[in-house]
Amino acid sequence: MKIEIAPHERMSETGSSLMRLIQNNELPTVDLLVRESIQNSSDAVLDDADTVNISFNINTFDPANLTLHFEGITEKLNAAYTDEAKNLEIRDTNTTGLTGPLHHSEAEDHSLGNLIHLVYEISRPQQREGAGGSWGLGKTIYFRVGIGLVVYYSRIQKEDGSFESRLAACLVEDERSDNALLPSEGDGPKRGIAWWGVAKDSRQTIPLTDEQEIENVLQGLNITPFENDETGTSIIIPFIDENTLMKSARASHTENDQRQRWWLYSMEDYVYAAVQRWYAPRINNRAYALNKPIVASVNGSMIRPEHMLSTFQAVQDLYNNSGYAHNPGNNILLDSQKIYSEKISLRNIFKNTGEAGRIVFAKVTSDELQMEPPDNQRSPYEQADTRFNDEEYNPPLISYLRKPGMIVNYDADGSWMKNIQPPSANEYIIGLFVPNSQNSLNDSLGGLSLEEYIRRGEKADHTSWNDWTVNDRNPLIVSKTKDHVSSKINQNLVEQNKEDKKSRKAGIGKAIAKAVLPPDNFGRKPTGKRREDTSGGVSDHTSKSVITFEDNPEFEQAQIHIPFTLTIGKNVNKTAVELRVMSESGNIRADSWEDEKEIGSPFPIVLNQLEIDNISVNEYDAKVNVVFHKDTGYLEMDHVDLYEMKSNRYNVTNGVKLIKNTAENSCTIKGRVTFETIQGDIQGSISTVDEAGGKE
Repeated sequence: MKIEIAPHERMSETGSSLMRLIQNNELPTVDLLVRESIQNSSDAVLDDADTVNISFNINTFDPANLTLHFEGITEKLNAAYTDEAKNLEIRDTNTTGLTGPLHHSEAEDHSLGNLIHLVYEISRPQQREGAGGSWGLGKTIYFRVGIGLVVYYSRIQKEDGSFESRLAACLVEDERSDNALLPSEGDGPKRGIAWWGVAKDSRQTIPLTDEQEIENVLQGLNITPFENDETGTSIIIPFIDENTLMKSARASHTENDQRQRWWLYSMEDYVYAAVQRWYAPRINNRAYALNKPIVASVNGSMIRPEHMLSTFQAVQDLYNNSGYAHNPGNNILLDSQKIYSEKISLRNIFKNTGEAGRIVFAKVTSDELQMEPPDNQRSPYEQADTRFNDEEYNPPLISYLRKPGMIVNYDADGSWMKNIQPPSANEYIIGLFVPNSQNSLNDSLGGLSLEEYIRRGEKADHTSWNDWTVNDRNPLIVSKTKDHVSSKINQNLVEQNKEDKKSRKAGIGKAIAKAVLPPDNFGRKPTGKRREDTSGGVSDHTSKSVITFEDNPEFEQAQIHIPFTLTIGKNVNKTAVELRVMSESGNIRADSWEDEKEIGSPFPIVLNQLEIDNISVNEYDAKVNVVFHKDTGYLEMDHVDLYEMKSNRYNVTNGVKLIKNTAENSCTIKGRVTFETIQGDIQGSISTVDEAGGKE
């Protein structure tokens, strides 16, 4: 093939600058490749196709049979590669292939076509609504997988019904490297970019179209040609270094992690897992309503939903239960009774319905996720390759996608899961946000579809959504949606989260103490005034109750135990020991917190139990051993009766009411109060609330 070396021109990209266009240091190279390549294939699916077929193939080839086709760099390649080498082929069928003109000069208007866009252009985004990229930069990942050399092979069907094959190659390299393959073009500095094909003129090339010439190059690569009525595209990356690529995949994992995760052992295994990780909703899923199902395979092994990792089976089940899917049928993993689907509605944003999408989620056990023997699957965070800051508990794992069916991200430590109550140690909350893609924004916001709004707000590597200004107004759709998602999850799971939180690790207890206890003089400012007598004791109270706390709380399994002394005044009939949240405007009671006009979520501090060790009434002083647990409801004792206090909306135990049944005498109670928080960014206080006189 003839070489075309890109000359150095004004405002032109160099090879080194192209390689840096997508600066994503969080995702491994193979993940970026899988995400981008499947999205490109999906964008080119035939209208009448039932599925889009994508195969990842790792082959070996003899370098000597290939290098002879690359004019200008044959000798350097032969010197560098003398042994058997490997290539990675990403092949799609049921797609249009690389259609369009062979050269810019043949283009009409601005219709350059798939071929020129992919092979000869950069930074030209897809124009079709619902397509993957809005930046045109994702394809640069192909040059980062091997030595920068990429072969593009395609077969298309022309307007007259005949078929045509096309093949071209491109090299993008760091022109500053001592091992650079390309010389400079002319007198200017090196640019590090070149193409191969058939000569169009003395300077430029176009793709090969001669079937025999194409077959010769494919034989050198050990690649099978398309045949019969097949159309599609094959991206072939020769001279890959599997060890280097797998080092990128293993970079953030300890040696123990690597031994436990089978997909970190080989390139083939890793691709098999990565396809599931990023396209779980679409894999062999005919219920997927936003695009065609993906039939994917790795070295001939098809990825079937029933064989996917458990987390990705759960994600597909969540999508199928969103209310947007076509005839979903049976779930793969999850019990439908455990799946919640909640509409996310926004005001004054859309033309018709205010529905921005749906959050679908479930709380599942480690057993349901097949993490226990004999399956021994890894945790959802490990399967999704997601890290989070606090390893003391299981944060919710929230994912989100749009029309191409690619999971944009898995959030376990960010804005999608703020304020969501974490489950117990052997439980996991897995959620998926599905946008109402076809919903249209108001005319004042340009009338864009929600799909297009989100698409334009994605970063170039498609790893997050961002709000942006439309017609001088930022509708904050993404930000508002995130807030609604966390609220909806909390509202639905509060009853489940009340069940059993004792299995969380003890380490979180210290975090709870820091969050719940005010930093100074906690318990030294009771509701009633405190008078010291000359003997050093507390004088007999009449109209108030006083509660004080010791400064040595104890921690046990996510709970904090604080010793207290409560004196119920002589004229007090009943008093309440009540938890409150501290704020700048004053302490917030449970019912106020849960009011929709205020916070609207479950009260974030739970009183688990009240232990009583000693009761004193006048000369009566008795040691007792009474434990009043959450959900006890009511307990009778000598001199005092106890009633559980719960918030009206979410039934969160937030205190204990004590009714004195000893008339006209004060009563002193010593014991311990035990509580925990379900939200780590609050401070709390404990107050007494008296009701003088009266009857229960």
